[in-house]
Amino acid sequence: MRAIIGTAGHIDHGKSALVKALTGIETDRLPQERERGISIELGFAYLDLGDGGRAGIVDVPGHERFVRQMLAGAHGFDLVIVVVAADDGVMPQTEEHFEIVHLLGVRKAVFAITKIDMVDAARVEEVRGELEILAVGTEFEEAPVVPVSALNGQGVEELRGLVVEMLADLGRTERAGPLRVPVDRVFVMKGHGVVVTGTALGGSVAPGDEIVILPGGRQARTRDVQVHGRAVERAWAGERVAMNLVGLGREDVCRGDTVATPGWDLTTGRFDARAEIRPLAGRPVRSHERVRVHLSTREVLGRLVWLDGREEVEPRQSAYCQIALMEPAVVCHGDRFVVRDETAERTLGGGRVLVARAQKHRKSHGPVSERLATLESGGDTERMGAVLDMAPGLGLAPDELALAAGIQRDAVAGLIGSTDEVVAIPDAASPTLLVSRARYQAYVEALLAAVGSFQRDNPARPGIELEHLRASVRPVVDQKVFRPVVEEAVGSGRLGRRASRVFTPEHRVTLDEGDEALARRAMETIDHGGVMPPNLKQLEQDLAADARKVASLVGVLAERGEVVKVAPDLFYSVSELRGIEESLREALRRDGEITAGGFRDLIAASRKYCIPLLDFFDRSGVTIRVGDVRRLRSE
Repeated sequence: MRAIIGTAGHIDHGKSALVKALTGIETDRLPQERERGISIELGFAYLDLGDGGRAGIVDVPGHERFVRQMLAGAHGFDLVIVVVAADDGVMPQTEEHFEIVHLLGVRKAVFAITKIDMVDAARVEEVRGELEILAVGTEFEEAPVVPVSALNGQGVEELRGLVVEMLADLGRTERAGPLRVPVDRVFVMKGHGVVVTGTALGGSVAPGDEIVILPGGRQARTRDVQVHGRAVERAWAGERVAMNLVGLGREDVCRGDTVATPGWDLTTGRFDARAEIRPLAGRPVRSHERVRVHLSTREVLGRLVWLDGREEVEPRQSAYCQIALMEPAVVCHGDRFVVRDETAERTLGGGRVLVARAQKHRKSHGPVSERLATLESGGDTERMGAVLDMAPGLGLAPDELALAAGIQRDAVAGLIGSTDEVVAIPDAASPTLLVSRARYQAYVEALLAAVGSFQRDNPARPGIELEHLRASVRPVVDQKVFRPVVEEAVGSGRLGRRASRVFTPEHRVTLDEGDEALARRAMETIDHGGVMPPNLKQLEQDLAADARKVASLVGVLAERGEVVKVAPDLFYSVSELRGIEESLREALRRDGEITAGGFRDLIAASRKYCIPLLDFFDRSGVTIRVGDVRRLRSE
C-alpha cells in the first residue's frame, strides 16, 4: 500500500512518543531534540500494516517557531493523527496545525487524546468535546477519537487497527505526469554520497534513472532508491522515497528543491488558484498583499491578487486569486498550498492550484472566474477545453495537457475522440499537439492573412516560403506542428503549394510594365533557342539585365506555365519541350531503348543539353534509366 500518515498538534502533546509506541521507531534523531525533549525537525518512521506493506509516517514539530518545518512535512498526507494531550486540551498550535492539514486537503483524520494516564475519565470527555468544537464545519466532523497512553500502551492497538482500517479504503488515484519528489531532507552518507528524501507526489523513480533538481535544472542520476528503509526496483507516487544521487554535491540540493523527470516544464513564477481565508487570520486579506507561500517543501515570498476586481476576502470566505512568486517554484494543477503573513507569525489561509503556469490577467482579458470554475469542478472534457483555452502557446502536448488539467494520461486519447472542440495535430492517433478548435481556426486564419499580405507586397513572387511563413505568424510553432496545419489548408483548397512555397488559390503573378516587357523578351529568346536555349548566364548577356532580375522573371514565366525548369539554370519553352518529349517517346516505342548519344542525334543538340533533358525526363516519369540506356516507362 502506498500511503503517508502525518502527525499534527501542539508542542509537548506526545506526538513523537505516540509514533514510537505505534512503530517502535524514535523520530527525534538530533542530539538537541533528545536533550530538550522537543522536536525541532521533521521525523520519519513507518507503520507495518500486517500484510507485508508499510505506510510512511512524518512526525512534525509542534512548537510555533517551527511551523515552517511542519509545513515542509505536511504535504502529501493521506491520513493525519491530530494529537491533543488530555491535560492541556486544545492549544494554539493544535488549532494552527489543524487548519494547515485542512488547507492541504488531507482526506482522513484520527484524533488521538494522549497522556490519558495523567487524568481522569471526566477530563478525557472534556477534551473530546473540545475536539468536536474544533472540527465543526470541516471535513473531519465525523473523525474518530481514540484516547491513548504512550506510557502504558492503553489504546495504542486500537489506534493502530483503526489507522490500518482507514488506509485500506484509501482509494488513491494515480497522479498523471512526471516524477515529483519535493525534498525535505538532504544528507551525505559516507561511501555513497548525497541522499535526498521526500514524499513522491507524482510519477515513479528507479535506480539508474536520470533526474533533474528544480528549480535550477541541475542534472544527476539515481544510484539507489529506498522506500521505508528497503531497497526497491521502483518507487511510486504516494511513498516516502530516499534516493542516493550521483553527480551532485551536498551544496547542489536543499530542502525546498524538487527531484523531477528531465524535460518537463514544472517551474512557475505565477499561478491561479481558489484560496480560502481561515479564522486564524483574524482579519481580511487585501488584494496585492505580500505573503509567504508554502508549496510542498518550498517557502517563497509572493503577492496575492484577488481576481475579478475583489479588494479583500474575509475569514471563512474563499475566492479565486493569482499568486505572483518572488522566486520560481515547482507547481502543478491540483497542488495544495498554505499562505502565511509576511512576518511568518500567523497562517492566513491556503487553497488549491488551478492553473500552474498562469499569465498575468489584465482587464482587457475579461473575467476569468468562469474558466477557473471549470478547472475547479468541471469534468475531464471541460477541464481539457479550459486548459487549452488558457495555454500560453498554440496548444499543449498530450502529457502536458494531462498534467495541467489533472487528467489521467491514458484518458486523454479517449477524450480527444469525444469532442469536436479539440484539434489533434497531426492526427488523433498520434498527436503531437492538442489545440482548442477556436485557437486552431484563429491560427489558420492568421496563416492565410500572412500569405495574402505577402502576395500583396510581392505580386511578382510565386508565393511565400514555408519557413518565412512559419516565422511570421504568432505563436511560432515547431515544424512538425506547422507542416500538418499547412497540409490541411492545402488539402481543403484554402492554400496552394508548389515545392517550398504556398499561395492563395486566386493568386496570379503580376509584373509592372517594364518587367513585363523584359519577361516577354526573355520568353522570345528562350523560344528562339529551340532545343538549345540560352542558360541564365547567356540570358543576362542577351537582355543586358541583372542576374537576380533575370532569374526572377524566368521564375515568373515558369509559374505562368510558359517555360519549364529542366535544370537549375536551364529553361525550355513548353511547346519546345513537348516536341522533344514526343520525339523521344516515338523513338523508344520503335527501338525499345536509347543511349545518350542516340538521344543527341535524335534531337540534334549538344551533350550539354541532352544530359539535363534525359535527367528531367527520368524525374518526370517519362523514362527510366537502366545502365547506360533509357527505356520508356509503362504508359
